[in-house]
Amino acid sequence: MSGATSDPRLDAKLEAIREELPAVRRGAFLNTGSFGPQPRRAHAALLASDQSALELGRMGHAVFERMLESRALTRSTFAAVVGCDPADLALTHSTTAGINIAVMGLDWQPGDRLITAKAEHPAELNPAAVLKQRRGVEVVTTDIGLPGVDPLTALVAALDEGGARAVMLSHVCWTTGLVMPVRELADAAHAAGALLIIDSAQGVGEVPVNVQALEVDAYACSGQKWLCGPSGTGALYVRPDRMDDFRLTFAGYGAGKAARDCSTFDVTPGAGRFEAITLHGPSLDALRVGLEWLQGDEVGLPWAHDRIAALGRRCHEALSSLPGVTTLAPAEGIAGLVSFTVAGMEPEQVTVALEEKGFFIRHVEFPSANRISTGFYNSEDEIDAVAEAIGELAKA
Repeated sequence: MSGATSDPRLDAKLEAIREELPAVRRGAFLNTGSFGPQPRRAHAALLASDQSALELGRMGHAVFERMLESRALTRSTFAAVVGCDPADLALTHSTTAGINIAVMGLDWQPGDRLITAKAEHPAELNPAAVLKQRRGVEVVTTDIGLPGVDPLTALVAALDEGGARAVMLSHVCWTTGLVMPVRELADAAHAAGALLIIDSAQGVGEVPVNVQALEVDAYACSGQKWLCGPSGTGALYVRPDRMDDFRLTFAGYGAGKAARDCSTFDVTPGAGRFEAITLHGPSLDALRVGLEWLQGDEVGLPWAHDRIAALGRRCHEALSSLPGVTTLAPAEGIAGLVSFTVAGMEPEQVTVALEEKGFFIRHVEFPSANRISTGFYNSEDEIDAVAEAIGELAKA
C-alpha cells in the first residue's frame, strides 16, 4: 500500500479499506466533498437488488413489503449515523432536496426575514432567491463561513435586526472548509424566535454529528459524499417538536390520508410524511450496506472522523509552508476540507493540472479557490505528494 505508517495495525486497516474502495487505486482521490468512492459491498448490494427486480418483477404483495422494509432499515441505519430517532428522519434524494423540503415548508409571509450567507451553496441561495421572488421574503446574506468572520457574532448581529423566521447555514462551509459552531448558532436563532436549518452536505461523515445535541430544527444530508453512498441518496432530520412547522410542499402516497372529497387530510406522524418522491430501492440498499460498513469495526465513524481531521491538518500544514500558495482558513477551524489558491493560476487551471498528475481535487466559487478533501481512506503519502505537486505548480 502507498503510504505505510509506523503502525502495522493501521497499515493493515488502511489496506483493507482501500481494497474495499477500488476507485482509490486509480489515483489520489481527494474529492470526497463532491463524491465519495463507493464500497464494493455497497455496489454488490445495489446490483443484487436490481437483479432481483429484473428476475422476479416489481409486482406482488411481497415486493411491496420488501420495499417498505428496505426503507425502514435504511432510515434506521441513517438515523443512527446522525443521532436521532428513525421516526424523525426522512429519506431524500440529496441535501438539496432536504433543504428545499424544509425551507419551502415554512409558512412564509411577506417581510419575513431569512438569514443565510454569501458563501453558502447554490442549493441554499437558489431556494432563498425563489422565496424572495415568490413570497416577498427578505433574504439577509451574511459573511458567515468566510475567513476572519466570527459566525456567532455575525448571526447575532443579523438576528438583532428582528423579524427572522429562519436561519439557513451549512455545518461546514463548502468553499472555505470552516466548521460552524452549530449548537451555539441554534441557541442564538432560538433565542430570537427563529428556526435553524442546516445544510450538512459537508458535515455528516466528515465531522461528528448528533442532531439532538446540536438542537437543530432541520438537518439535510447527502449520501454520496463523505458517507460514500450512491448518487441520488440523502436524508432530512426534522426536530419532532417542530415537525408541524414544516408544511408539506409535495404530498405523496405516504404523506397522510385525504378524504375522497379532500374535506379532511390526516398527516402521517413523523418525518416519513416528507418522502413524497419515489426512492430508488437498489440505491437505498447500497446506501444502507455502506453505512453499516462505515459504522462497523472495519472502519468506525469516530475513527474516520479523527483520521479525516488529522489528514486535513497535515495537508494544511504542508500547503501553508509553500511559497506562492495561500490557504483560505486557519488549520484549527477546519476538518477535512482544505481550500487554497496558487499565485498566478486560476483555480480551474490548478484542478486540471493536478488531474493530469493523478490527483483528483476540485475548484470552488466564492471565495474562488481549489479544494482538497482528505478522506479517511487516503494515505499520508498521497497528502504529501499532492502538496509537492502544488508546490511545483506554484514555482512554474
